[in-house]
This record gives sequence, C-alpha cells and structure tokens, in this order.
Amino acid sequence: MGYAFTFEQPASDGSFGLNNWQMGFVREAMREAGAAAGQGLGQALRAPGLEPTDRTVAMDKFLSNSNWHVSAAEAEFIAARLRLAINEHVVSDLLSFFDDAPEEAAQWVSDFADFNERSVAHDGYRVR
Repeated sequence: MGYAFTFEQPASDGSFGLNNWQMGFVREAMREAGAAAGQGLGQALRAPGLEPTDRTVAMDKFLSNSNWHVSAAEAEFIAARLRLAINEHVVSDLLSFFDDAPEEAAQWVSDFADFNERSVAHDGYRVR
C-alpha cells in the first residue's frame, strides 16, 4: 500500500506518491511543523512558531488512502509550515532521532511541500 495524491482539479503535473515507509517520515515532519496533528501524539521538539493552530489539519487525512480531500487552504498551510520547518532545521533535527531515516527523507518532505504548493491552484488534492 502507498499514498497517491492527486489534484482535485485535473492538471498534467497533478500527482505525487509516497510508499508507507516514506509517508511515515513525512507525517512526523508535518506533526513537528504543526501542519497536521492528532492521534494522541504531540510534537517532540516543540519549536517556537510551529505550534498547532486552528488551521492545523487533522492527521486522520494522512493515515489512510481513503479519498480524503485536502482543501486548497489546508494545502497552503501545510506547505508554509513544512517550508518553515525545513528552513529552521526542525525537519533535519527531527529526522536525526530516527535510526532508520535515510538521507532522502528530507527531500521527501520538501517534495511534499512542493506538491502542496502546486495543489493550491487546483482546489487542493485527494489522498488515495
């Protein structure tokens, strides 16, 4: 099983995919960035400026490939928070705690931020 993300409104560059293992690292980066929250887990590093807000997306949307819709506003927030966490070295600090985190994990997070940014113009995306 994996995760396929597709723009809500079709476009030629409107898909992105991660396998379960890759998505696990991206989910933890989203949690640490305050972009997504839930499932009874909190942030490990609690970096200032990345606290969850009323715009934080429910983590449930990223725990299954059940056709969840991530709105354009949610995608924009996710992208902004991931970019901030990357630029403030929060993502690299977080990944250093995982024994099995490959060097590519930071790139997966960046690529997911890119996809979220692109999806804003297409009414967000579906998680399939």
